[in-house]
Amino acid sequence: MAKKLKKILKRARELSYLPFPDRSPADPPLEAPMDLIKAFVKAWDAKDADAIGRLFVEDADFINVVGLRWTGRHSIVKAQRFGFTTAFADARLDLIEVHQRFLGDDAAVVIARWQITGQVDPEGDPVDPRRGVLSATLVKLADDTWLGVSCQNTDIAPAADTNVSRGGTISAASYIKGPSPAALAASDAVED
Repeated sequence: MAKKLKKILKRARELSYLPFPDRSPADPPLEAPMDLIKAFVKAWDAKDADAIGRLFVEDADFINVVGLRWTGRHSIVKAQRFGFTTAFADARLDLIEVHQRFLGDDAAVVIARWQITGQVDPEGDPVDPRRGVLSATLVKLADDTWLGVSCQNTDIAPAADTNVSRGGTISAASYIKGPSPAALAASDAVED
């Protein structure tokens, strides 16, 4: 195990990253970090995967709600385009709240709570609304605009504080004593 970890760490040190562009490919350019979230939702609701891709640097990382990592703008666009033709063709993404934190003058983190309605399962049947959190790290470019470098999207599991794995299946669980998960889920019901 130690050899495998050393090999992974060595490979990580060898990776080189593309330089940041001088100008933003986003249209319109992101004037503030929070603009990434607003533009993301607008493009998502328009099912415009290319517009989502332009919100990120060429070699950005995007981790989706089940932990799949899409590396590079091309992969982000390809994955979003697939989702728009399957699960999310008629879905809507709404923001619940957005926060930003500056990490000096040229970097920031934006965190947004979201809700999706209108998703369908693999058979095309409607599913319940979902809520989640999207966290994006941005960098300020030479033209004073912003661009995403890394993004992670996470579902919120109602009435849970962690996950457990049994037989290859991960499910939400809670170690916190209190109201039943069903009662908490009912109190946090999503309205259409």
